[in-house]
Amino acid sequence: MDQGSDERPPRPAGRGGVVVDHLATLRGSRGGLLWRQIIAQFVVPILSAGTVVVLQFRVTIIGDLIAGFAVLAGFLFGLVIFVFQLRLGMSSDPRVQSKLALPRLVDELFSNVLYAVGVAFFLILLTVLAAATEPHSVIVTPQNPAGVKGDPIGLDP
Repeated sequence: MDQGSDERPPRPAGRGGVVVDHLATLRGSRGGLLWRQIIAQFVVPILSAGTVVVLQFRVTIIGDLIAGFAVLAGFLFGLVIFVFQLRLGMSSDPRVQSKLALPRLVDELFSNVLYAVGVAFFLILLTVLAAATEPHSVIVTPQNPAGVKGDPIGLDP
């Protein structure tokens, strides 16, 4: 590689950290950014969170959210283990050696699933923090004798 070249050698998977490896997969086969993926993974969640904050929604079924995110994280973690075993098995398989793109695609899959596990754990942490900082006031009225907080569908606008 000469000094004036802008090309960099490919970096082995798992060397730059989970987020850096995931962001590296958001490029097409020709090297251009996949804008639809970037919008779907970053812009839409940020806009959704902004909408929730501006409209001041309050979640009253916090335990169900934590349980759902925990199940998601568990399933994704199982998938990480499966893809890791697939990566190990591919390195010695002679059928894979002739397919140049397959190991790279499996490495990208591993990076993406590992990133998803991190996002799921972050969501669990964020939900627990939201539950811990929410004031717990229960109103007991004749219409609400059990003292159930919030509205029946789970969101207080």
